[in-house]
Amino acid sequence: MAGFNGANASGQQRAQGAASTSETLTRQSGAIMRRFVLETIQEEDPEVELSPEDLGGASSEINDPDIKDICKSLKKIGDELNRNAELQQVIDVISVDDIRDVLHKVAERMLASEGLNWGRIVTFLYFAGKLVLKALKNLRSLIQPIINWSLDLIQARVIPWIEQQGGWETIFSYLGSSTWPTFVIFSAGVITGILAYLKLT
Repeated sequence: MAGFNGANASGQQRAQGAASTSETLTRQSGAIMRRFVLETIQEEDPEVELSPEDLGGASSEINDPDIKDICKSLKKIGDELNRNAELQQVIDVISVDDIRDVLHKVAERMLASEGLNWGRIVTFLYFAGKLVLKALKNLRSLIQPIINWSLDLIQARVIPWIEQQGGWETIFSYLGSSTWPTFVIFSAGVITGILAYLKLT
């Protein structure tokens, strides 16, 4: 009986540890997304007035040194995507009325468990940032919903994968490889293909 109780307690501790890790990753993902979105938007339009609070967060969370370091790495991917003229063109023609539907359809393909990688994840964050910028210019009340929809998709589709990799910090080793630009180009192509298809349907 004592052995059974011990095993039961050990199982509960493991479950609590897993839940704690997942909660930490969820909070961290929210902060990373908000900082990355802000940086993406402010780089495109330095005059824009947008705060972490507008995105449902707080300055204290996005100014955490670890979050800053991770977002600094994500910027390398964002810079690569900014140079993709075809991607920019298909994003430009998205209607604000279609944002939620488009976001979910992109996530279905981009964040599918099979083939998920850092390039796809960061490309999705970048895409969400572009949608926030579109909402900022056309329908400001959509900003927080876009963030919330995106974070829900990340929680459901991405956080289990990130947990398996060992956390957001493992993106540093990904960006240390020589192959990451290829993955990013491919990820941009996936979004471009999805948006081109949606435009035709």
